[in-house]
Amino acid sequence: MRRSSFIIAALFPLAACSTLSTTARSYLTASNGLQVDDERVRTLMHRGMADSAMRAVTNRQSALSPDDRLLRLLYQATTARYAGKSREAATLFDAAFAVSEERYTKSISRTATALLTNDFALPYTAGQSERLMLHYSALLSWSAAGDTDAAAVEARRLVALLAAVGEPSTDDRAMRATLHTVASAAFEAAGDWSDADVARRNAARLGAAVDSVKMQAPTDSGDVVVIVEQGDVAHKVAVGLTVPIYSGDNASGGNGAFAAQRMLGDLGALRNGGVWWDDTPSWRFTNTRYAPFQALSATYLLDMSWPVLRRSSAIWLGSVAVQALNHASGTAVVSGNVSDAIAADYRRDRSAILSRTVTRAAAKYLAARAVESAVEAAARSGDSDDDKKSKKKDRESAARAAGMVARIFTNVAATAMERADTRAWTLLPGSVTVMRLRVPAGTSELLIDVGGTRRVSLPSVVIRGGATTVVSTRLWAQAGERIGAIVER
Repeated sequence: MRRSSFIIAALFPLAACSTLSTTARSYLTASNGLQVDDERVRTLMHRGMADSAMRAVTNRQSALSPDDRLLRLLYQATTARYAGKSREAATLFDAAFAVSEERYTKSISRTATALLTNDFALPYTAGQSERLMLHYSALLSWSAAGDTDAAAVEARRLVALLAAVGEPSTDDRAMRATLHTVASAAFEAAGDWSDADVARRNAARLGAAVDSVKMQAPTDSGDVVVIVEQGDVAHKVAVGLTVPIYSGDNASGGNGAFAAQRMLGDLGALRNGGVWWDDTPSWRFTNTRYAPFQALSATYLLDMSWPVLRRSSAIWLGSVAVQALNHASGTAVVSGNVSDAIAADYRRDRSAILSRTVTRAAAKYLAARAVESAVEAAARSGDSDDDKKSKKKDRESAARAAGMVARIFTNVAATAMERADTRAWTLLPGSVTVMRLRVPAGTSELLIDVGGTRRVSLPSVVIRGGATTVVSTRLWAQAGERIGAIVER
């Protein structure tokens, strides 16, 4: 027992050091709850400074460059895409795809470390919708680079993953239909009409307003598929709970069983009260039997933190239509809300999040007790039968004092390190709208109308006769937008 206590005592500070920098930075948040570094990158993108954002996220000395390799690649690829460096962006997305697939095999040692620190100790793993959006983004990058064959390869990866993840929920159904529609357009552009028909039928099955079979345009005209991205995707914010454990709680058991009972009871009270998935980034002190000010007399403070989602209420900027100057116009055939899809992923992961949160709190509690026991045992190690009674009493008092100091130090460290993993691909759009129109072959200017109040021009779009052309644009969120909440069900 003494040996295992020393091992735990040594492991905890080592584990804490491994994620200290990332955890400390996570406490620095903007007014909307997004981490300050991520908010600064978003702000650069909103201001049309994609080149500056790309340089910042690529520079490993910059605070804006994510520590995690996968997130760094996703940020580099996204900023490169909007900076007009399409081929470079596509290559970076391909590298991100390789890392994402590799991370399905998790490291056991790092998982153990996360139980004594937080989930920042784990490599970032892209969620289901983020993996789909990775292929979508790579597809559009290759299309912008003019490589229709490479775009079709990404479209095949996209539809294969859509098939692998199974049927969508109500919330991500529209987004899945949108992704199938984008894939069908990429297949058409590459001349693969059979795969395009399959993707189009899947899109129609999920609610997209598309024909199950599309006739190829005549040689004197071409089809243009316009993809309009709007706003910012929902991001994660951290909320938390503190459960005090008093010395009398474990007087009978002495093994932490009562602490676990208290912890689960308080979590249950939060969930039943409807605030477990509240999106307010704050920390609650929950105590079912004592006044909060009595926390100072608690023997242990069990801290738990978990992520919740928050998004802008103004993601939808109005109905979207497109018109080729002096020619035909088209309206949206399908729209998907990326934030709804991310929220659907989050709901699917809630049980795992809860399990990790509770397990980590219990592990830290047991580690604190083990450290206390190890320090006390070390302080008593010089005792012998020949020692005088007064000397033994003094040594016992010193041992208890040393144990208390060790417990306080360990508990403070555990509290500081308890932080929800709010990492995410925050540069994704909030929504995606797909429009289609047929115009004469040649070079044309496309005008995108948003809600009748805003017009965006896509100049010099080359329309290939008898073929399909895919173009995309991003309408960033406007400054001063009100922040709203995702209501979790």
